[in-house]
Amino acid sequence: MLASSFRLSEDAASILLLLSDLAPGLSLPAHGGYWTGIPLPSVKSYALMRTWLAPEMSRPGCVWTHVLIVAFADIARFPDLSVLVEHVTRPRGPSGFDGYSTPILLTPQSGESTPKRDAIGSNARDANRVIRTIYGDHGTGKVVAPLGILDDMIFAVWSQQWPRLRRSFSFRTAASSSDSPSTTKRFDLTVLLGSDRDQISLLDDDADAIETWEMACIDDLLFPHSTEFRRFLWRYGSDVRLGRKRFKFLASVYLSTRSTQLSGKNLHKILVNVTKEFSSLEDGKVLKEDLVGRNQYSLLPSTDPIEMLAFYVRDPIASKLPTPSAEAFDAIYSDWPDRSDEILSIAEAAVERETELGTKLLDRLAAVTDTSTFLSSTATRPNLRNKFLTSNPSLLDSNDLVKVSGAELLRLLEYVPDDDHVLIDRILLRLLAVDEIDIAREMVRRFPDSAIGAVITAMELFLTGSGTNVPHSWVKAIKEKSSAVLHGGFIERARTTSALSFFASMLGYVQPETLQVGPMPWANGLKVAHDDLRGSDRQKLLVFLLELALHKPALGCESLFEIAFDSIHSDLQYSKLGWDQTSQLLQYLPNLGWLKNWDNCLRLKVGIVDAYVTCNLSLKSFKQLTANADLYKDLTELVNRSKDGRRFLKNLT
Repeated sequence: MLASSFRLSEDAASILLLLSDLAPGLSLPAHGGYWTGIPLPSVKSYALMRTWLAPEMSRPGCVWTHVLIVAFADIARFPDLSVLVEHVTRPRGPSGFDGYSTPILLTPQSGESTPKRDAIGSNARDANRVIRTIYGDHGTGKVVAPLGILDDMIFAVWSQQWPRLRRSFSFRTAASSSDSPSTTKRFDLTVLLGSDRDQISLLDDDADAIETWEMACIDDLLFPHSTEFRRFLWRYGSDVRLGRKRFKFLASVYLSTRSTQLSGKNLHKILVNVTKEFSSLEDGKVLKEDLVGRNQYSLLPSTDPIEMLAFYVRDPIASKLPTPSAEAFDAIYSDWPDRSDEILSIAEAAVERETELGTKLLDRLAAVTDTSTFLSSTATRPNLRNKFLTSNPSLLDSNDLVKVSGAELLRLLEYVPDDDHVLIDRILLRLLAVDEIDIAREMVRRFPDSAIGAVITAMELFLTGSGTNVPHSWVKAIKEKSSAVLHGGFIERARTTSALSFFASMLGYVQPETLQVGPMPWANGLKVAHDDLRGSDRQKLLVFLLELALHKPALGCESLFEIAFDSIHSDLQYSKLGWDQTSQLLQYLPNLGWLKNWDNCLRLKVGIVDAYVTCNLSLKSFKQLTANADLYKDLTELVNRSKDGRRFLKNLT
């Protein structure tokens, strides 16, 4: 080393010592020269070398070699690396090397500067030979050409490379065809010097049609300005390992992404190819993130977000990609009206695969799914239906609920939470149209208060002419839960006497449990109930209320006597009470002996008087039992027959 502006490490000096010698077996013209480019990792620099024959030296085979050392950090700052050519100089003699001891200061061109491509010309064939040799599937790394013919093209190809690839790219523009393979193997590209005949022979061998990815490279090399293709390579090659082997792949990706949006089979193919090529999450990360929409500086067209999610859910290889952007999930909401079936199909696949991303997708879908179409759209997707209902049971609040078959409906009702009373009430309103005993029993079993309340409300609406009749299965299911009806406050909250009549009929009128509970629920119900009942149903109710009050009279039950006595006494007197009703009532009236038992009206009056006197019921209520003066006189006379009665009558007067 005759002169230097840079102190080399021993490792770098050893490499340059070897490469600065004349290439083995090479024969050059008197003043001919060639280029060598080699990375020097130990000093984080790149060495660009120009070697010339030195015939003026007395020793045969002497050469001059000038080496430019460019820091790796600076190698990206040159849009056109051929500018370095101007700063390589051949020594003029065996002395005067002071100029080589001073560093060369350069101001790199801006990123949009035009590379010096005028010297390249428009020889697409030469360009393709170099490209195919370096990057092709069957590239040998060796190309035959006369000395210097491909130099400008090689610098152009080197300039086309992204910084990381530039720093690792090695080449030599002249070598003997007899050079040992071990020598040429260290270079990514070696130009074997050959005659015109050798060149023509090689061109014949390379006569295959130029492939599309090669043409993209050539167009970029020959175009006078910076191209989209080069910007693409520089962005997406930045973090790619084994860049030279993947150059062709990146060029192919560029070509397959020239559209306004990536979708369909093309999107799927690109995603599969990218994930297969870059199997590590970190390899090709910039390209992957831009593909899935995670970078605002992307040079790629937008992707169809729904189809992107489909790929993530359905293809296991998607685990090699970063998670999709939030915009992809937002598309679930915006695209739902037009693509709901497609989205649900993706969701079905997500249920089967059970991935973290699939779960996230399902949570979003459960929130956006339209209740009006949920059941119909998931009729053939039971797994998806189950998953959604686990997250969002309110999806059952749909008109289609009544169209679901009985067995399936029973299964779906398991998703209704016990504490969501609003949802329970809404579902009950829908199910009251379903006349299936198993459904009714299940709802009454799980939600007795809500189910009984819903049935009573519906029945009241029907009885007032503003609703539809309640199917018998619901009435039967409630009857089977008579204890819940009697003790649940439903009778007390009845809004009409029609509702009370419904309760009495449903419970079978006087049954042991009803008699045991006594008259108080009915008396309290009468306090707030509107008396809307007429006809035979009213008569049956009044007989029933009398029976309850006579069986177990108690302070507070007076309203039952008040509403029933006068009317039923009149029906008995004028034989308007049917045989069944009469027979039932007589069981609760006192026995007056065989001489008087024929008089049912008397037995009724005696039973009423005994209840009021014995239980010390309300005096005010007694006065209100009848508006008939003669009948009231009969009652007071009956009261006056006993000592307790006279005491009661005294308080009454």
